[in-house]
Amino acid sequence: MTMNGIDISKWQAGLNLSAVPCDFMIAKATEGIGYVDKACDGFIQQAIKLGKPFGFYHFARPVNDAVREAEYFYNNTRNYFGKGIPVLDWEAERKNDVAWAKRWLDRVYQLSGVRPIIYMSESVVNSYDWSSVANANYGLWVAKYRDNQVDYNYDMTNAGKAPSVKWWKNIAMWQWTSSGRLNGFSGNLDCNVFYGDTTAWNKYAGKSGSSATPATPSVPAKKSNETIAQEVINGAWGNGNDRKSRLTAAGYDYNAIQAIVNSKLATPAKKSNETIAQEVIAGKWGNGNDRKNRLTAAGYDYNAIQAIVNKKAGATQSSAVYYTIKSGDTLSGIASKYGTTYQKLAQLNGISNPNKIYAGQRIRVK
Repeated sequence: MTMNGIDISKWQAGLNLSAVPCDFMIAKATEGIGYVDKACDGFIQQAIKLGKPFGFYHFARPVNDAVREAEYFYNNTRNYFGKGIPVLDWEAERKNDVAWAKRWLDRVYQLSGVRPIIYMSESVVNSYDWSSVANANYGLWVAKYRDNQVDYNYDMTNAGKAPSVKWWKNIAMWQWTSSGRLNGFSGNLDCNVFYGDTTAWNKYAGKSGSSATPATPSVPAKKSNETIAQEVINGAWGNGNDRKSRLTAAGYDYNAIQAIVNSKLATPAKKSNETIAQEVIAGKWGNGNDRKNRLTAAGYDYNAIQAIVNKKAGATQSSAVYYTIKSGDTLSGIASKYGTTYQKLAQLNGISNPNKIYAGQRIRVK
């Protein structure tokens, strides 16, 4: 036996479940760690009143910590558990991060005693190793569309072949179109077929026939503070209070990790003005205001360094030869004229891009 139903969100606000034919309804509940769909509870209360099976889903944003997102979802939907099917919507960034999805599923199961199902496209299922999720008995809801042509009232004549997936022996549900049209609603709808009856639905929801005692989830071992510190440096944990909240939510010692980060990022000993002046002469710090800005930003005394540069330049000034660039000149052409190379001219004059010289610019050629 199968059932037909829809999944909806704020984009279908105003939809009347009593007027739209559906055996079940799944509503978007949350996203990331800061978004609750305002239409969700209204849809679910309609479903409860009508006696329709329902589900509620979380749109994953894996740039955040998995445990923190799982707890955010649970805290905002806890009254729905044991009544409807919880779902992880896996279609945003980092689709290959199976471990993240597993941590989220495990944490929700640990908190609620109900195993969520996971939603993703057929291609994502088959592109990565989902064996850890399938073997943990988390159900699968698959999206696969043959086309974007409008389909009316669950007519699956043009739905194409059912999904073929790895890792799972069976799928719980197939979202076969995003262009479904049903009586009672004027816009397109996602239409789904559930492979089972209400008894099967209730088992997924953790109602009759399903144990509500959570098993100990297989949560991966915590990483060392050194490893997490390096991830922080690489930008994986955000900044400021967001970083602190995410590390704390994941069970890490923020202060200890931040101390390691600070140590790794400690500013190296400053070079002497003489050394920097020599680097300036060698062309490593640019010219004019660019040089001044870069030296100042690095904590050096521009005036003191420039005085050394001027003194060193003055010692060789009498033998120096200069050339004023004309329109159409190239650095390689000027170098050929004076028996040198454009690389040496660029270094001698602190020119970072040999292709960028200007008419009227005075450069030293010897």
